[in-house]
Amino acid sequence: MQLKKSFFTLFSLVFSIAVFLCSFSLHAQNDSLQGKSYDELTKLYENALFRNANDAKIYALEANYIAKKENNQERIAWSIYHIAYSNNYIAEFDKALNGIEESLRIAKKLKNNLLLFKNHNLRGNILSETEKDFSALDEYLIAKKYANLTDNPLNTIVVDINIAYLKKTHQDHNEAISMFKESLALLGTIKTSDPKKETYRKQVLFNLADCYLRIKNPKEAAIYNDMALEISSEKESTLFYHLLLMNDAIIKYQQKQYEKAIEISKKVERYYLSVNSDDQLLTPYFYLGKSYYGQENYPKAIKYLEDAIQVAVNNNIVFSDQKEAHELLHLSYTEIGNSEKAKENFNNYAKLDRANDSINMQLNNKIHEKYDIVPLQEEIDSLGKYTNYLYSASIILLLSLLGFFIWYKRKQKQNKIRFQQLLLTIEKLEQPKEKVVPETVVKESNNPVTDENAIQILTALETFEEKELYLRQDCTLGYVAKKVKTNTSYLSNVINTYKEKSFKSYLSELRINTALVKLKNNDKLRSYTIKAIAEEFGFKRSETFSRAFKAQTGMYPSYYIKSLQNQKDT
Repeated sequence: MQLKKSFFTLFSLVFSIAVFLCSFSLHAQNDSLQGKSYDELTKLYENALFRNANDAKIYALEANYIAKKENNQERIAWSIYHIAYSNNYIAEFDKALNGIEESLRIAKKLKNNLLLFKNHNLRGNILSETEKDFSALDEYLIAKKYANLTDNPLNTIVVDINIAYLKKTHQDHNEAISMFKESLALLGTIKTSDPKKETYRKQVLFNLADCYLRIKNPKEAAIYNDMALEISSEKESTLFYHLLLMNDAIIKYQQKQYEKAIEISKKVERYYLSVNSDDQLLTPYFYLGKSYYGQENYPKAIKYLEDAIQVAVNNNIVFSDQKEAHELLHLSYTEIGNSEKAKENFNNYAKLDRANDSINMQLNNKIHEKYDIVPLQEEIDSLGKYTNYLYSASIILLLSLLGFFIWYKRKQKQNKIRFQQLLLTIEKLEQPKEKVVPETVVKESNNPVTDENAIQILTALETFEEKELYLRQDCTLGYVAKKVKTNTSYLSNVINTYKEKSFKSYLSELRINTALVKLKNNDKLRSYTIKAIAEEFGFKRSETFSRAFKAQTGMYPSYYIKSLQNQKDT
């Protein structure tokens, strides 16, 4: 959907104009800043940051010069942080990270929890921006510890939003939506005149819209995006306003209003070009390519999709939709008869598909472990360290147990709802399947596979599913291709187009659906170990089965089996 950005970087766009600095003193170059106090320069920095990060950096550098003259360590640390923050916006990440390290060194000596929180949070943003999401998560968890010590709930909300953003970008969209909605509700309860509250509210609304767009729900996305647009001014928040405008273009695209999507995307494109922010052209180019593809204008689709990929390469940007871009390029080149380019893009698509599935699973598991489980355990373990304060510790323990009870009940309620929803899904799975009419599907598709081959493959896949051959542990793309009498490229293309998922997702979904039905109806099967059950449904390892089961159903197989047994016993 959107290119992968960490929380603050996503909402305050990067300007790529290089900062021209001569070797002599900065304050000597800026006569207009002479006589300005540290506080005045800091105010100028804050006002300029969201409009022009290069100007903001100049103000922060001048403030740093004054702080050093005064030998004020706290002001030195803050001004270095502000310089690092500006460097982050103009994509000078190495300089930003060096500045953070220096600011942290001073902040630790001063025991300034607010500055420690901000530096760790910023470092998390940069690591996320540079595709080091596992390290970014570690930084966010450190930042949250310091945020909790600042007694400002807005700081804690910022970190929660960043972690939700990681979930979003790694396709755990429902959990991300839940976290963003919790943050939105918390913001509504906080009474403060701090203008950052309104800024965070806009950003949460933006993220909610983006999440719904990622799960192809433009109706809900439009609700949150419109709410954000209502409280955003194009004049006062130009950068953020155009982010929301780009969301609007994506909404129109998903509603198949291609002409309107092209019109809005070109408006966003003109804005980025006007401010020399070439690196931000990735998203409008991508959706211009997709919209033209929707209109079957393949030459223009190819132009903009290749432009989007080139922007990502030129600016070393993580392009989360690059897999889809290569898929559309494969299809477009096929339509215009360029088989060499079509094959090249298909190979790139397949390579990214395998890599992304692995990374998403690993990161979401780590978030669950460190964010959902570890903090609670650490809170309980820490109670034993304060035996000299028995009375206080007792209160803390009571509150912790109460919190644990509330958390447990909430999780239990969520799991019960998910279990009931699963039962409804299983009822549908148990109903006789309607025969697919391949001819109809093929006619409505722009897939390069011929009608005859598509019909043959889809029909053969029905037989493959009826015989439950997918339960074999040696069931690979090559194995299925032989069974349906085609090659792996054709088979993968047909599954991606008509099943609307990768082969890996298709195989996993078939296996999990079968497991759901058979576990529900077979008492003996439910008595097996998880390892034995995994092998029964084609998985070689119990861990792989459990992760796939959780990803598809929202719960682990052990909880599902226990719930089935409880239902039977009542």
